[in-house]
Amino acid sequence: MKTAWLRKEGAEELLVFFNGWGMDHRVAAWLLRESLSAGLSQDILSCYDYHTLECEPGFLNGISRYSRITVVAWSFGVWAAQHTELPPIERALAINGTLHPVDPVKGIPPEIFQATISTYSEENRHRFNRRMCGSREALELFSCMSPERETADQLRELERLQDHMLNENIKSSAAWHYNHAVIGGRDCVFPPEHQLNAWQGVPQTVIADMPHFPFFYFRNLQEVLACFSR
Repeated sequence: MKTAWLRKEGAEELLVFFNGWGMDHRVAAWLLRESLSAGLSQDILSCYDYHTLECEPGFLNGISRYSRITVVAWSFGVWAAQHTELPPIERALAINGTLHPVDPVKGIPPEIFQATISTYSEENRHRFNRRMCGSREALELFSCMSPERETADQLRELERLQDHMLNENIKSSAAWHYNHAVIGGRDCVFPPEHQLNAWQGVPQTVIADMPHFPFFYFRNLQEVLACFSR
């Protein structure tokens, strides 16, 4: 797993953002820019690229000094966060993802996940991004923060995620749980009905017109964090 400090100014609270599959730090950096003018106070650490679930050297030491840690996880990052060694977490928000990312009832249907691996190419990468964003207009906006990664590298990450999920020795031992789940009603990657199944008993916010990529609906991180009080 790779990490990038986007804001490290000695704040009391740290927001750890677990990005989705195939991404890099650029989505979180864009959110940070939109948030600073609205008075964001937290330090920000972005996590991405789940070729391995092991943290980079110094990761735990770097975040353990914070008195409060908030996790915001999107898509496959929801699962990855629960398999990452973290200090005590004060609160955690899941957006358009589940703890069962490939599952016929609680995640991406297995046949669709396998088809994505089998056919992923530069052309299908564009199709996936369009499906993720929900419209041609949103896809054009996404281009300003799209990951600077090669298609082949994204495919290797997806294959490694599959290996992680099939590895019976990789179990979540997280002592924390998600406090709230945000579900997009137009999510074409994680079906919304599957997310509803996965988050039974957890407070939920369903946003009817939100696609899988949620960060055009939320203008900044403050709006994301406001979901905790919905």
